[in-house]
Amino acid sequence: MNGDDFRALIRKYMELRHIRTLEDLRQHTTISVATFSKYWNNPELFPWGQIISMLDALNVPYDDRLKLLQRRR
Repeated sequence: MNGDDFRALIRKYMELRHIRTLEDLRQHTTISVATFSKYWNNPELFPWGQIISMLDALNVPYDDRLKLLQRRR
């Protein structure tokens, strides 16, 4: 998975859902600030569960979820 594509998709839905900061997004997960930052800088490290939590919080449609998750394989 390309980290830039991942971050772009997440940022797109952050803007659409009026979630302004990464900290606001992180609050929808169960990970610490430092760990979230590490994962954000290297998205390949994100555990599946955390990715799903973010996608749920952002209400990402199925088609975009599928594209993102297929790229991760």
